[in-house]
Amino acid sequence: MSKTRKILLGFVMMMNVFIASMMSNGVLVTIPTMARDLGVSQLEAQWVASAYNLAYGCGLLFAGRMADIWGRKLLFISGLVASIAFSFISGGMRHQLGLCIIRALTGLGLAVATPAGFGIIGVTFREEPGRTIAFAVFGLGNPIGASVGVLVGGAIAGISARGWQYLYFVLGGLAVIPLVLGLFVIPRDLAKHQATDKRIDWLGGFLITAALCLFTFSITQSGIADKGWATPYIPALLATSIVLFGLFGWWEHHVEHRLSLPPIAKLSLFTRDGWKITIVMLCAFCPFVAVAGWVYLTTLFYQEYKGFTALNTAIHTVPAAICGIFAALAVMWIVPRLRTPYVLALGGFLSGMACIIYAVEPEGTLYWKAEFIALLLLPFGADLTVGIGSILMSNLCKDNEQSVGGALFQTATQIAAAIGICISSLVTNDVATRKGNYYTGLRTSFFMCSAFAFVVVVISFVFMGRWPIAKRVGFARDVAGH
Repeated sequence: MSKTRKILLGFVMMMNVFIASMMSNGVLVTIPTMARDLGVSQLEAQWVASAYNLAYGCGLLFAGRMADIWGRKLLFISGLVASIAFSFISGGMRHQLGLCIIRALTGLGLAVATPAGFGIIGVTFREEPGRTIAFAVFGLGNPIGASVGVLVGGAIAGISARGWQYLYFVLGGLAVIPLVLGLFVIPRDLAKHQATDKRIDWLGGFLITAALCLFTFSITQSGIADKGWATPYIPALLATSIVLFGLFGWWEHHVEHRLSLPPIAKLSLFTRDGWKITIVMLCAFCPFVAVAGWVYLTTLFYQEYKGFTALNTAIHTVPAAICGIFAALAVMWIVPRLRTPYVLALGGFLSGMACIIYAVEPEGTLYWKAEFIALLLLPFGADLTVGIGSILMSNLCKDNEQSVGGALFQTATQIAAAIGICISSLVTNDVATRKGNYYTGLRTSFFMCSAFAFVVVVISFVFMGRWPIAKRVGFARDVAGH
């Protein structure tokens, strides 16, 4: 493959993640305008954004398995086509429930495309430094999409009362770019890179998708419903999801060891090479709990505590998204030079310190003296983790597992984000009620988020202490003691 084609391929994969991130973050800013225009409450309008995130997170793992079986290029193109079609339909939808359904279908489309994109990079970029650069560019889509989404969403929503609808046409139009380029630059799927057994474990797919849907829905709804966890159906759905997770684990073990049917995700993946994949997923889970919790808490801090508007809040926090771009770019320089535990520990420490700054800053402190510094530190936990974690997961998975490996990694971050928001909400409300001080509740939650980020430092040195630089993990199989 020529250098130009590889560059274009990297751009296509980055654009997919960019659009997925922009669709999530851009819509959030338009919620107040949308609620007024449709005549619904902000809680009801919130589900337009939540439906997309819910469907996206729940569809990743099953879609990853289908990509490994049916072909990654086919699934990538099909997912983009679906997301484009439903984005344009969203732009003309004037009914809140219908809009939620269409946004969920948009999320499913991108859930099909994203693991396929991960797998395409994994089997196409074999040599360094191209492999590290490709995965760094892939992760770069997240912070760019977040920052552009917030700014574009806020600007478009302010055009008119119905300006929020125009955002969906913009998103659909942008998605056409990777679709057209992808048709020409994505190499055809080779049989040696696909699963030889084309059968699908439909029961396993149903169990894991249902478990993820119910789990994410209950976590999300707990922060939206008026009575929170006191709403009877929320803990009931959470308990049901846990049972389904258990059934999925039992079934996948049965399929792997007793049947000839290939499982959705082999449980042996998690124990392979001394539990390396499990350790990598934990190192992705913890900082995303912290970062997602921080995002939720800063929204409360600026809007509920300081009384800022949504747009003013976005302006105050956008430096984090912009700095995230530099953090993602830093992956290209840091990952080939520093051993794996040092990279992950650095990211966790910096994100933890960002949470600490918000937790301890005295009331009335100037934005530039504390909060701005925290905004510059926060992105490293997520963006360094995505960059190096993607490389590690790809290295530790076989060619016919690449998309499933990427889906596992992405699902871990999605679940972490949902949990981060949930426990931040619970801790804030509980402490604020007991202490009679809302700011004290926010401070306590920021401390809790910092603890999750600092856990990565412990995991990195206790369980990954002898791991070499990322490119040598998995491929070289030379990490002694793990």
